[in-house]
Amino acid sequence: MGIPTQVETLEAIPFSEVENSASSASAVPNEAPPAFDAPRPMLPPPYFKTHFIKPSAFKSAINGKSHKPLVSLFRLSVQVLQLIFALASGISYAIELTHGNGRGEASGSFVFSQVAFGTTLLFLIINGVTVRYYRFSWVIDWILTVFWFALFAVFYKVYFAGDMTPVYGGVNTGRMERAVWCDLINALLWLGSALFSSSMCCSGTRASIKGKLEDRRQKKEKMMMMETMGEMEMGTIHA
Repeated sequence: MGIPTQVETLEAIPFSEVENSASSASAVPNEAPPAFDAPRPMLPPPYFKTHFIKPSAFKSAINGKSHKPLVSLFRLSVQVLQLIFALASGISYAIELTHGNGRGEASGSFVFSQVAFGTTLLFLIINGVTVRYYRFSWVIDWILTVFWFALFAVFYKVYFAGDMTPVYGGVNTGRMERAVWCDLINALLWLGSALFSSSMCCSGTRASIKGKLEDRRQKKEKMMMMETMGEMEMGTIHA
């Protein structure tokens, strides 16, 4: 009889058994894996709108107002007029001071006129070549306002009140009278500039305070959000 070959062995197996074994083998990979309790997915972090605050809220508020066309035109016009009338007044006093050899006992008033003129000229030049810093410039504006009002009061009393002393005599009366009115115009111009600078400083200070408060509020919200996210990771809060 001999040893059965592989072909004979396969022929001896019924076809139905082969079919059943093939179907059972093909069905094994299709079985679903055992179900496990998957962890609850973590909710995404709550995204909130961030308000960006510029490093200098003071400067931002000032730039927002000073870049307006009418404001720029007002500043330029006032500065040009301040320069013109300061030159007219200062040169008039300088001429009389030179011709009078220091004006003797009245030298203090004439020297003060040159101090006011020189300070005004220096401040205008600085403003022309640099950016005006309203946080402190309003102080200088008010100082110059006081200077010009004081100068107007001194020389108005001398040349318009009718009690001119001899030490103030020997001058060109017409020139001095015109210089006195220039003093008044200078005082009014610097008064307007001082009020404008003060209002700009107040606006910048108010914006700076609001910016700091907003920054603190954002930091507080960020800290609270970080604490909430930490509690959610620890499982103490279930969304």
